[in-house]
Amino acid sequence: MRTGGYNGIAFAVVNRMNTSNENPEPRMGSFRPRLMWLYLIVAGVFLVNLLFQYGRSDSSTVAYGVFLDYVEAGYIDKLTIVNDRRVSGTLTATGQEMLAGTVGEQNRSLWSSSSPSGRFQTTKSENHDLVTFLKSHNESHDESEAVMFEVVYHDNWLGGALTWLLPLGLILVLFVLMARRMGPGSQFLNIGKNRAVLFESLGQPTVTFRDVAGLEEAKEEVVEVVEFLRNPKKFTKLGGVLPKGVLLVGPPGTGKTLMGKAVAGEAGVPFFSISGSDFVEMFVGVGAARVRDLFKQAKGKAPCIVFIDEIDAIGRSRGRNMMMGGNDERENTLNQLLVEMDGFNTDKGVIIMAATNRPDVLDAALLRPGRFDRQILIDRPDRRERAEIFEVHTRQLILAENVDCHVLAAQTPGFAGAEIANVCNEAALLAARLEKDAIELDDFEKAISRVIGGLEKKNKLIKPEEKRIVAYHESGHAITGWYLPNTDPVIKVSIVPRGLAALGYAQSLPDERYITTREAFMDRMTMMIGGRVAEEIKFGQLSTGAQNDLERITKTAYAMVVDFGMSQQVGHVSFNMSKQNGRPMFEKPYSESLARLIDEEVRELIEEVRTRAMNLLTEKLDKLEELALLLLDKEVLGPQELVSVLGKRPYGEYVSVNGQDTGG
Repeated sequence: MRTGGYNGIAFAVVNRMNTSNENPEPRMGSFRPRLMWLYLIVAGVFLVNLLFQYGRSDSSTVAYGVFLDYVEAGYIDKLTIVNDRRVSGTLTATGQEMLAGTVGEQNRSLWSSSSPSGRFQTTKSENHDLVTFLKSHNESHDESEAVMFEVVYHDNWLGGALTWLLPLGLILVLFVLMARRMGPGSQFLNIGKNRAVLFESLGQPTVTFRDVAGLEEAKEEVVEVVEFLRNPKKFTKLGGVLPKGVLLVGPPGTGKTLMGKAVAGEAGVPFFSISGSDFVEMFVGVGAARVRDLFKQAKGKAPCIVFIDEIDAIGRSRGRNMMMGGNDERENTLNQLLVEMDGFNTDKGVIIMAATNRPDVLDAALLRPGRFDRQILIDRPDRRERAEIFEVHTRQLILAENVDCHVLAAQTPGFAGAEIANVCNEAALLAARLEKDAIELDDFEKAISRVIGGLEKKNKLIKPEEKRIVAYHESGHAITGWYLPNTDPVIKVSIVPRGLAALGYAQSLPDERYITTREAFMDRMTMMIGGRVAEEIKFGQLSTGAQNDLERITKTAYAMVVDFGMSQQVGHVSFNMSKQNGRPMFEKPYSESLARLIDEEVRELIEEVRTRAMNLLTEKLDKLEELALLLLDKEVLGPQELVSVLGKRPYGEYVSVNGQDTGG
């Protein structure tokens, strides 16, 4: 749909995804709950018992300095020194009496706990020679006050074992838990496995050709694929073979993936679905391994269909990224794919289907006969096919009586199937927001305007003088498009802001054309520049609101001169510059003198259409004033208001929108 937007129309689409509260499927290979809890209980009991036995003691703990004072006082009976570090022993009867005597409170502040058996333990200071100290004490005191002690050295194997067994066991348990919980589809243990989703045939198929509206030519092409999968002997008995690969080519949203699912549904066979990016991995050799695993799995499910979406992710022409080196992982994956497809036997009943919207970047070896040797174009639907698509997407909707799918198809030229689905959904949401019992035609028209221009911004603050400029600007578009013979009929004019930058727009209803003449280009460029000229006539000044119009005019003028050979000065030549899609060209395919001539010719074309628009709007100045004032009052004008102000269109075919005639 062609629009004359004030300051351009920014196409901004925000998708809101509604997630359902479905129960997740149990992961394959996870721990059985009973066995896991049994392991945890046994390990917990063992550790608690071990720590309890290791740390249990009926003795008191005393500071080392207090212990030395008790030795000097003669309160110590026996001692055991273990590994010159840990000291344990018993108190004499006098020592126990002192601990329970009048100074008991003071002693309890020095001892961690009271011990009825008189046993104690302490930790020896590293810089103190306890053995020498005890010998000196025994020599200086009589035998009754001497301290009996023994020195013991033994290995603490239990403590040493725990220091490395417990961390190691913990690491092993975590490793097993992670490995089992990841399952067979994870990268951790199965990084070379393919990620294809298998849709098995379950009786009545969910997606068939009935769900694919339009695309009649494409359906005829893939009928052979369905027949081959249903009855392969019908073709093989005469020696014929079906193409190994079928490549679906077309713009985004036209139904390439849906066509692949419909083929699988009609044939009633398993359907493997995978994206080209699923083969790409940072590890060397993973992509090729996944290709091998995919084809191996497909052979086991034959007859079946393998559908690779966005195959350009791995099928790009080899040799373009020479700076990456010879061992490019993407090229290795492509090489493996070529080998697998070349070695595939067609009598196995496995069909490889792929989809892409960039067939120009695919490797030539991938498109040669014997691999993807059949290409099916999935193009944007025409008017009749759009009506069929609307009928499919409105099956589950509650529609009012005034909704006609043919009228909606006429208002959505150039829309793909995904955009039509979005329009139907937006219309349903708008009707539900207004609490209507059925979706009316007005809801669909608002949804179409929202998809084209973006969300309305009625609360956007615009100064009155700016609003007047926008009104005359859009009125200039409408009048020039109304009275020129080769322009599309204008069906709606609005000065309600939409999207990110559009302050207004003029909506046209294009015809389904495949050939455009020079006169048609000139009339369309006159309509594009009509808004800028209307500002000049009314206000005598220029504004930035015509930037988008000027960009479109410049591209059209250059295409006429450089691509289509519509200039007498330059001649009948074509340099195919429009195929660059805005990408910079480092070398122009023509000389500097010819480039200067092209620039002069483009300026002359733009000046010519500006003069035509100036003459037409000057002649229709009264219509310009009346339409602009009415637009300032109502903000949105439909076909009926346009006809009341401008009269019937003098040129063009008979057009009717919602029963309102716009021409004859």
